[in-house]
Amino acid sequence: MFHRKNIMAFAKKSVNQEDVKASASNYINASGIYDVNILASFVDTSEKGSSVVNFFLDSGGQEQVMYGNMRVTNNNDAQGNSVENKIGMKLFNHLLVIADVEEVSDPVEGDLPIGKAGADKSVAMLEDLSDIQVQMRVQLEYSSYNNKIQEKRVIREFYRSGDNATAAEIVNDAKHGEGFEKDQKYVNNITYKDDLTADDIAKWVAGGRQGGASGGAAKSTAKTPSFGGNTKRFGKK
Repeated sequence: MFHRKNIMAFAKKSVNQEDVKASASNYINASGIYDVNILASFVDTSEKGSSVVNFFLDSGGQEQVMYGNMRVTNNNDAQGNSVENKIGMKLFNHLLVIADVEEVSDPVEGDLPIGKAGADKSVAMLEDLSDIQVQMRVQLEYSSYNNKIQEKRVIREFYRSGDNATAAEIVNDAKHGEGFEKDQKYVNNITYKDDLTADDIAKWVAGGRQGGASGGAAKSTAKTPSFGGNTKRFGKK
């Protein structure tokens, strides 16, 4: 038989504001549509000329980086010429329309606090794409590489904050928000590649995500940005 002893209470109710406030992470780690502020955009370019646009963004007060989502050029051709990635460039253009940016200048060298423990890291920054409030639809994608599970956050679409308009709706000035509503059926979609299943991923997560990358997309092997002039510093001094 269990005998109750006169001991201190196991727990007591608190009405302190901090204790009753809902706790939630605003880190983008699930499929969905997120209100974000793109604080800065920067480019990674591989040795073969493939370029991706990355974002340093704020989601509900949580600063984070979205790597490798928007590939705007593929590897150079045999003559060394740049080859446009049509899918990535189309999505990039959607962002330009929504942000009302006519032209993006060549990248400049800048520092972002995205290194280890928030240390500064030198990047090839796109100054015309900074401090942009948008809605962003993200879809999780799982794949397998060398018998290790890879998790990637893929940007599928952008919408204008305020009226949820897509790029096409802005250009055509018609039915703002209709595309956003139609896309609701895709909001929770997850892509499983290489014969992976939802059960495989559930076990992987339960096991501490051992044997695979988690969080953002795999970072590209990029050249160190080299630009003339002074380095620009982003963020707090």
